[in-house]
Amino acid sequence: MNIFSWNFTMVGNKKIDLDFDFVESLAKNGDKIVFVYGETEMKTSSEIVEMLKSTVWELRNYDISISTEDKVEIVNLAYEEGIYELATFEWEEVDFDEIMDRFKDFEEVVSIRETEISERFWNKKIRIDFVY
Repeated sequence: MNIFSWNFTMVGNKKIDLDFDFVESLAKNGDKIVFVYGETEMKTSSEIVEMLKSTVWELRNYDISISTEDKVEIVNLAYEEGIYELATFEWEEVDFDEIMDRFKDFEEVVSIRETEISERFWNKKIRIDFVY
């Protein structure tokens, strides 16, 4: 099994139903922001994106990490429904294990994950997904 963590913005406020754990909220412009995470037998982020796009959602943007491509840790599965927030640490020398050690005991942290290297500065990025 592979684990993944994903946040995306979909156009409009359509009802969603997923087989994965997720948190949803509305953006100021009326679009829906969704944070999804879980285990899957799919092997690539592209497979997951295509599977969810096939549900006729129009995605405005997304950021996905899967354990076959990136470091991903699901830290806390026991959260109550809440507000999703994302923090990003970006720097040439940012270290996944150091960020993990700093934030793994925060009960609001659901996942800690690597993402693509920034295109503009070529920095590493570590994201922390919070649910309050």
